[in-house]
Amino acid sequence: MKVLIVEDDLFISESLKDILRILDHEIVGVADDADTAIDICNENLPEIALLDIQINGDIDGVALAEVIRDQFDIPFIFTTAYADNETVLRARDKGHFGYLVKPYGVKEVNAAIQIAKASYDRLKTAEKENANMSKIIDNSLFLKVDSKLIKVKIEDILFIEAKGDYALFKTKNKGYIVHTTIKRVEERLSNYNFQKVHRSYIVNISMIIDIEESNLLIEDKFIPISRANKDALIKRLNLL
Repeated sequence: MKVLIVEDDLFISESLKDILRILDHEIVGVADDADTAIDICNENLPEIALLDIQINGDIDGVALAEVIRDQFDIPFIFTTAYADNETVLRARDKGHFGYLVKPYGVKEVNAAIQIAKASYDRLKTAEKENANMSKIIDNSLFLKVDSKLIKVKIEDILFIEAKGDYALFKTKNKGYIVHTTIKRVEERLSNYNFQKVHRSYIVNISMIIDIEESNLLIEDKFIPISRANKDALIKRLNLL
C-alpha cells in the first residue's frame, strides 16, 4: 500500500520507514506537521496514513485526522507513546481504523495495517449497499435519519456542515443529522448549485447573502471560507 507517515521524531520515523519497506509498502512521504502532511496527500494520495498524535505545529495528529478523513477519505492509524484514557477517547471520536502504542515492531505494524485496510473496505462496501442518501429524484434528496428516509428538496438546503462521522443538512426550517462524510455529500451534489467552501462546509450558492474576506453569510449563519476553496467559489459566482 501507499503509506503516509506523520511523525515528528526522526529516529522513530526512520525506524517506521524500515518496517514498512520490510512489509513491501510504498512510502509516499514523511511529514512532521499537519501542513506538510496535507501537501503530500494533495501531491501523491496515500492509501493509508500512520499519524502520530503529538506532532509539530498548531494542529495535532487528532485534528489532522479529521482533515484527512473529510478531504481525502483514506483510512488512518494513530501512533503514539501516550495511551492515557483521555487521548484514547479523543482519538476514538475521529473514526480511526487502528491504534499503535509505541514502541512497536514489524508484527504490530503489519497487523494494524491489515486490520485497518479490511475495516475500511468493509465500511466502503456497507456505504454502497446501505447508502445513507438515496438517488436524487425530482430534485429531491432522501436523507436517512435514524430509521426513516426523509425527503428534502435540494433547493431548500441552505448548507451542509460536517460533524465528525455525521453531516448536518440545514434547511430554513429544520436540520437533519445524517451518518455520512462531507466528501460523499460533495460527490452527490456535484451537479447541483452547491460548492465546498471549507473542509467542514458545503453551501447552496443561491442562498449566499454576502461574502466578506474569509466568511460568507447564509440566513444568520456566518460560514468560513478556506483559502483552498475560495477561488473555486468565486468562479461559480455571477460577478459584475
